[in-house]
Amino acid sequence: MQPTELSKQWIFKNFIQLVSQQEVRESKLAIRMREEMQNFEKELGEKSSLTLSDIHLIACIGDFSPINVTSIAEKTGLTKGSVTRISKKLLKLELIKRQQINDNKKEVYYSLTPKGQKVHKIHDRLHHEAEERFMTFLGKYTDEQLAFARVLMQDLTEWDFI
Repeated sequence: MQPTELSKQWIFKNFIQLVSQQEVRESKLAIRMREEMQNFEKELGEKSSLTLSDIHLIACIGDFSPINVTSIAEKTGLTKGSVTRISKKLLKLELIKRQQINDNKKEVYYSLTPKGQKVHKIHDRLHHEAEERFMTFLGKYTDEQLAFARVLMQDLTEWDFI
């Protein structure tokens, strides 16, 4: 077999392994976030039972507040129905608040409450730590290797391999 074909097979095998490992990494992130949320709940004095989707919605609202359902859906990739369902839960937990701007009764905007801001800070810190570890990992590659990796990653995200 040609070296190019062997390389392609090796890349494919490792791509499948990477996709499989993603589930494990997401589980680890979920466990870490649960630990952080348990600490948050202790500080808050109440149980909140947040999911990662809930937390990412809080992060979006925290980053772009005030923001409406349509914009949240566009930025998170969730459906408007999912955003509405999650926002109802977050409203009950007093993590977000609704408001109307400029007397427009149809348009509802969301922002964080002080409790929601605490969740947002926890989420930001975890993402920052993960980004720092990733940047350290990428530090071993040359500019040319990083340029190729960028093109490859872009192609992989745009290509429907299934």
